[in-house]
Amino acid sequence: MKRTLQATTLAVAALSAAVVLVPPGSAGAFTYVTDTAGTAWGIQDAAPPGADTGSIRATQTGTGVLAAYSTLLNGYGGIRVRVDSPTAPRFNGELMRGFGLEQTAKGQFTTTRSVDLGGVRISRDIAIEQAGSYGRWLDTFTNTTHQPLTVEVAFGGQTGYGATGTNASRIVATSDGDTAVTTRDTWTATASGTSATGATTGGPSATVVGRFDRTGNWLRDTFTQPMGTTGHAANFPAYVNTLTLPARTSASLLHYVVVGKPVTAATLAGELAAVSRVAGTLAATPMLAGLSHNQVCTIVNVPAARTSDCRGRDTTRVNQPNDGKAPRLETKSPYDVVDKTIGEMQADMEAGRTTSKEITQAYLDRISAYDEGQFGFNAFTTVASDALKQAAAADQKRRAGAKGALLGIPIAVKDLYDTKDMPTTNGSLTFEGFRPKDDAYQVAQLRKAGAIIIGKASMEEYATSGSYSDSAYGTVWNAFDPSRSALASSGGSAVATATSMAAAALGSQTGDSLYAPASAASLVTLRGTDGMQSDRGVMPLSWLQDYAGAMTRSVPDLADILNAVSGTDPQNPETAEASSHRPADWRSVLQADALEGKRIGYLPSAWVDPYGTTTTIEASKAALAQLKAAGAQIVELPAGPTAPARPSGDVNWEGWARYIAAHPELDTQLGIDSPAEVVCSQKKLPYTRYPTSYCDGRTRMTDAQATAWRNYRAQYQKNIAAWLDTYRLDAVVYPGLLSEISLNDGGGNRSSFGRQDTPSGSSGVPTIAFPAGTDANGAPINLQLLGRAWSDAQLVGMAYAFEHVADGHVAPDTVPALKVRH
Repeated sequence: MKRTLQATTLAVAALSAAVVLVPPGSAGAFTYVTDTAGTAWGIQDAAPPGADTGSIRATQTGTGVLAAYSTLLNGYGGIRVRVDSPTAPRFNGELMRGFGLEQTAKGQFTTTRSVDLGGVRISRDIAIEQAGSYGRWLDTFTNTTHQPLTVEVAFGGQTGYGATGTNASRIVATSDGDTAVTTRDTWTATASGTSATGATTGGPSATVVGRFDRTGNWLRDTFTQPMGTTGHAANFPAYVNTLTLPARTSASLLHYVVVGKPVTAATLAGELAAVSRVAGTLAATPMLAGLSHNQVCTIVNVPAARTSDCRGRDTTRVNQPNDGKAPRLETKSPYDVVDKTIGEMQADMEAGRTTSKEITQAYLDRISAYDEGQFGFNAFTTVASDALKQAAAADQKRRAGAKGALLGIPIAVKDLYDTKDMPTTNGSLTFEGFRPKDDAYQVAQLRKAGAIIIGKASMEEYATSGSYSDSAYGTVWNAFDPSRSALASSGGSAVATATSMAAAALGSQTGDSLYAPASAASLVTLRGTDGMQSDRGVMPLSWLQDYAGAMTRSVPDLADILNAVSGTDPQNPETAEASSHRPADWRSVLQADALEGKRIGYLPSAWVDPYGTTTTIEASKAALAQLKAAGAQIVELPAGPTAPARPSGDVNWEGWARYIAAHPELDTQLGIDSPAEVVCSQKKLPYTRYPTSYCDGRTRMTDAQATAWRNYRAQYQKNIAAWLDTYRLDAVVYPGLLSEISLNDGGGNRSSFGRQDTPSGSSGVPTIAFPAGTDANGAPINLQLLGRAWSDAQLVGMAYAFEHVADGHVAPDTVPALKVRH
């Protein structure tokens, strides 16, 4: 949930300068239930990060980041729901969330607010049977309308990843005694591959499904595509039931998930047999303890459950909590900001067609409509309470004759950039309420250019994950497919921009956190040469490798922001060379012929999805034709550049030591005066926590180690330059993503997409990512261009030339224009 003056509404016009931090859900964070076999079930309830789907995030051999994973379940036990109605409701067919699930007793999770989808009230009741290593899911659907409704429900999730190897899963047993799933089966069992050496790998699992209509593909088109049986698609089983609900009546679906222990090649058969026995017993004799009489009487998929006297009208409806109040899809602003570029809005303000105040109000209303509530995208942790005041000041400056590309333009900043007027949390309760004394350098430069800092964009806690944006203040959801991950730690920045809740946003990247979320959101971003943009006042993940950059809709928008924030920061020695390498005006490099005659390298090994899929890669390869159309020549390469040997030293510890030294207010406000209090904080999300002993003996780098790291990056940059020189290349092209993106209720150390970073992050050479259209399923794709150190301006020019030819940016259809309220 956003930090605003009110926790439940966004009364933007009335907000004062104060902001209040309100974490989602109940006290505490993310709920583990440990069974007697020692397996910790991570249940996605309303506690932080607040995914609140009721699915299994993962099962582990213990809690915390060091605990191994006992199965390959990676977001399992969720439901997708589709209501057949004349006007399809928003989020029809998507992963349901927002149940307000709370653990009312150990292992018992109860819905506190139902989800309404097209007049169908949905609630979940979950029980983890600690002594039996299984969990029970009861999902209830009530038709609240006066007309009969048909409702399709899919129960499923992710059981592995990849097409082959130890991580790929498949159905290996069914109640019929074979491996083929049919509607006669009442349970199925899944196992992953095992190592030929007998190494331990994920244990098997089973699902008690009872009666069902058909199977589905949990990843995509669940209600029309059957379950995959080979390749990566086999990792996403779903079981579909069609319910016919008379008016004012309920129906419930009962499922069980059984998990086994980690196995070796030698022990898999025995553990699979044990899991299958439990599943068979539950199918024949369901465990119903704790369910109400009406809940049991409305179960439609497990006949053995209905042993009670269920005659009479009073047994056809289940009492469920009221649904959450849906945000109003209205705006007080007459100006439509949907997918407008910075240049378009600036032109409209200069022409007198709108004002900064109208633009800012429009964005604030879209935040209220689309970022709040049960289906909110959670792109923001904090909304600036003085945003309209900032906008009014910008309008006054314009009336006084001021001009500027960013004057009056609302921009979001990732919640690890220092802001003196809003808390900076790094996505974690560790920094609850922290108010930096000064703005980060780039934030200060944006304000100087007249931009409105509209709020802090949500992010993965500590910017750690490259696959999800799981903040203690709410998980960020994908702008184009609201069931999927927004990708990497800058997901909030990407989603805020793509959904037109801000004109642009600042993010950061250590490995993939600019290019990945930008690729998933059809945006432009530059991971520039080390030092091109100052990271002073940005919380660290990896000293020297972190890069603080922007995400925009277009290349000209990126140029406008670079004009404000790039160049030498007098207080940051790492940026000493920047001003001598950046153009005086980044817009001067925006030439339509910038790709004409350019030799662009193509490394085939970088265009292979580790999951074994081809849809995303095929679309990305097809986009190379647009590079050629813009005048470039594609040159195939036999191998990539050579990386130097990595030196020793703890770059994470060093980064925090430097940040803490520059922020004495951390000690004053939060009592943080050493990296140990950050790295081993017990206020982190439970599945990311290290024990305090993990920090014992960790130290800062010596001067020699720091010098070695700088030399390493400098040498790597030379190696890349030599690689490009060998083939007379101007740049090398890479894909943005290699595969489809997984659903957002998973986690752990498993990537949510086919990932291969360019050498940019490890070396510090620039890479620009830019939209290149969509794949066959309508998902955005991006291309990336990597160049020599300090070739940032040339790459920006090439991206503009591609954009000029391809027009690859697309906008999501999940967030339409709001109705103007007069």
